Amino acid sequence: MNKTIYILIDCSESMSGSRVAMVNYTMHKIFEEVFPAVLAENFTSLDICVKVIGFADAGTGNNVFEIIPKTNINACACWVDMTHDVFKGKTPIGEAIKTIIYYDILGGIGEPHINEVIPLIIVISDGLSDCGNPTYEEVLEWGDKTSDKCVGAFRKTFRIAIGIDAYGIGRENLKKFGSISKRMELRGIKSYYDCSEEYVDDLVDILRPPPIASLY
Repeated sequence: MNKTIYILIDCSESMSGSRVAMVNYTMHKIFEEVFPAVLAENFTSLDICVKVIGFADAGTGNNVFEIIPKTNINACACWVDMTHDVFKGKTPIGEAIKTIIYYDILGGIGEPHINEVIPLIIVISDGLSDCGNPTYEEVLEWGDKTSDKCVGAFRKTFRIAIGIDAYGIGRENLKKFGSISKRMELRGIKSYYDCSEEYVDDLVDILRPPPIASLY
């Protein structure tokens, strides 16, 4: 079975300055602590891949861009720091999530990929969305089973938000994105973390294969 970890990094201007170092710190932690811990578990039933996407509206028309193409987790040994010049423009987080839903999770054809199990989407941001078509709020409706706009494959994903210097409405926005199973919540796993928190063991647990159901 195949599983993909999608990491969406907010590269807007509000993430510039000291927040760039916080983004790189978070990515080093994921690549150099979470991924080795997952590999040490030897999840033989899963072929895990990683894809890293950046998003920012800097007026170039390329609002959602690939930082690391879909790569087997075995080849993700280290993170190369992002530079300050990347972080500029507005925050099209809704557009970034839409891209993942329709062109990755649904394969561009409206159906989940064969042999794919529930993916994990990690958003790294300050939570301050200020543009986009669709908006962040519209995208959240796609994950709401009570909404007539619900997209089943997206609703079933596990979604984690990691806040970069997030506070106030930004933090609340990120908390709304998060979604994990009730079983995980009962074990103390959360769907939102500040970047300074400890979350390595929790992410490994989320990626553990036995309780993860297929998308179809």
